[in-house]
Amino acid sequence: MRFAPPERRKCLAGAALAALAALSALAAGACAKDDAPDDVCPRVVWHKAGSAKARVEIVGDFNKWARPGLVMDPGRADGYRVAEVPLTPGEQRYAIIEDGTWLLDPLVGTSAFQDGHEVTFVETADCRLPRVEVTGTKVEAGQGTVQATFTPSRSGEALDPASVSLVGADGAAVSAQIAVSGATVTATLDGVAVGKTRLVLRAKDAAGRSAGAPFATLWNDPHAKEPFDPRDAFVYQVMLDRFAGDAGPLAPPASAGGRAGGTLKGLLRVLRAGDLDRMGINVLWLSPVYRNPEGEFPGGNHMYSGYHGYWPVGPRELDPRLGTEADLDALIAEAHARGVRVIFDVVPNHVHAESPYAGKDGWVNGKPGACTCGAADCPWAPNITSCWFAPYLPDLNWTNPDVARQETDDIAYWVERFNADGIRIDAVPMTPRAATRRIAAAHRARFQHAGNKVWLVGENFTGPGGYELLKYHIGPFGLDTQFNFPMMWALRYALAEGTAGMSDIEASVAQGETAWAGSGAVMGLMIGNHDVPRFASVSAGDAGGDGWTLAPTPGDPVVYAKQTMALGLTLTLPGAPFLYYGDEIALPGAGDPDSRRVMPAESALSPVARGVRDVVARLGRARRCSPLLRRGSYLPLYSDREHLVFGRVQEGGVGAIVVATRDAAFADLEVALPGVAAGTYVDVVDGSSLAVRPELTKLRATSFSLHVYLPQGDACLENP
Repeated sequence: MRFAPPERRKCLAGAALAALAALSALAAGACAKDDAPDDVCPRVVWHKAGSAKARVEIVGDFNKWARPGLVMDPGRADGYRVAEVPLTPGEQRYAIIEDGTWLLDPLVGTSAFQDGHEVTFVETADCRLPRVEVTGTKVEAGQGTVQATFTPSRSGEALDPASVSLVGADGAAVSAQIAVSGATVTATLDGVAVGKTRLVLRAKDAAGRSAGAPFATLWNDPHAKEPFDPRDAFVYQVMLDRFAGDAGPLAPPASAGGRAGGTLKGLLRVLRAGDLDRMGINVLWLSPVYRNPEGEFPGGNHMYSGYHGYWPVGPRELDPRLGTEADLDALIAEAHARGVRVIFDVVPNHVHAESPYAGKDGWVNGKPGACTCGAADCPWAPNITSCWFAPYLPDLNWTNPDVARQETDDIAYWVERFNADGIRIDAVPMTPRAATRRIAAAHRARFQHAGNKVWLVGENFTGPGGYELLKYHIGPFGLDTQFNFPMMWALRYALAEGTAGMSDIEASVAQGETAWAGSGAVMGLMIGNHDVPRFASVSAGDAGGDGWTLAPTPGDPVVYAKQTMALGLTLTLPGAPFLYYGDEIALPGAGDPDSRRVMPAESALSPVARGVRDVVARLGRARRCSPLLRRGSYLPLYSDREHLVFGRVQEGGVGAIVVATRDAAFADLEVALPGVAAGTYVDVVDGSSLAVRPELTKLRATSFSLHVYLPQGDACLENP
């Protein structure tokens, strides 16, 4: 992007927001004139033209898109042109047109559509009203602090200190000490409960006008010494219908595409049993909870139900087969009390034909059967944002402003109503990028502040080389996280299939770091998910077929060793690990729907399956405890076809060392470990020690093994 000139940077600095977020927010007229008409809140727009002779104009809703628009004349020595655009409060669109070419405002991350053009979209705050913004929260030793900033209305009335208060989710006043200094508000609360506390801050100006009611969210997490960052996450992906029933484990459905009967109460029971806590899980990803259609629908040569949740019928209705709203409230409250965040799986790309949105004029692209994704007459690439997954799954038309508004509001409804902590957006590339950015901006504005991260995860299914495709949707205006499919394939090829080398895993790390440098994104690491055959069955060579014939349970111990090794790498490589339910016990499965089979009872597990889970749990707890494993800088140390050695380090060379060996037919390795402090290190898994020397260090190398070493005496080491 272009940098603003010095005068503008000075103007923007007063907003006290970071980088691009500040620029996009502050361009909304913070430095505009205060003599505008009563219903206008001007926005200052800056543009650096390609040449001094270029003709530049701005058109938009403000002038009904009439040409010529508001002219941006040259005159500044730095080449920037400036215009004050007369926007009214609410949704507004505009475009910069330079010599006939329509351009987006690069300082604004959101966009919409007008007459086939992608144009800038902003939600203009009402400058006739005051506003209060929560700028941060923290909890230390049970004492909570909320900080906020007051911005007066255009008429300038100051904050009324007596009006400032905090209320709970039930609307009841919360006892707090309120201090006001000019435009800064500080509220202090004692005895903040463990887990998540969401409050609402209320304030008025001296004229009695409300300054809004933003959320102030406090986290008192006994496991965390720093505010949550996606790097700290260890996510457990749950397909609710296939995970657990009210009374216990589920029986397989009569048909692989039918319902098994998993419920929210079933997941709550597992959560309360402590199974997830023992693995160090701190985020739950729930499959979509929308109401889905009754009955079954064709898919290939078989019939499927909407057990998975990805066929929305009721955009704001919980599927009663999963439970009640009270059940979902109880699950999320229990998760929060345990320091576990919950993210909802949301589906903005399509609906089921029974959805009320399917019949609205202009709300869907095309017609049933006209363009089914991937068909010979509807190839993916040119039709990806308009094709239908199936004739009964209408594709939503995000160029329609009513669709964009409704879908964004529907998703925010789920997060607000159930106090969720983020979202996983399904089928990201099948909507225009404007969709994910609109959703992201709305959720950050409504729910996020320092001390409370709303985590925005997106699914963009790519092949092994999809680094640039993933890059397109991340960054300051985009998603926080996308799934690192190239790494998933690298792990599968090197470990499950053996068709690539361990050095290809290192190469994937390097390619990702290069592609995503500067984006701020934390990519999701996994060995599989609900859309691919299970890793264990790929390892065993049993993943073929159409998914309707069950893959057998592997008997070869090497399959379980590979599984342990691959999962261990997701927990130690840089990124956020995602664990698909059942992978911790090497659950088998061919393609969909076999990859979504029910979670087996504990009594059905073999000792070797439990062994995989035990190692995952030990590494998961170590990761939860250790900043090195979560946030340490990645340090490549050695790789070849059979070995991968890397560190996670902090300043001074103190770090963790990870040694992964596929085939130990060769002698133990002796390698240099530059950048790692000399000393004794201890394996998180088995307690063995490693002496790191200033020159060459001898590393244990046994086939299909993973060793994760922390410095001797590290507080995150457990007794093996």
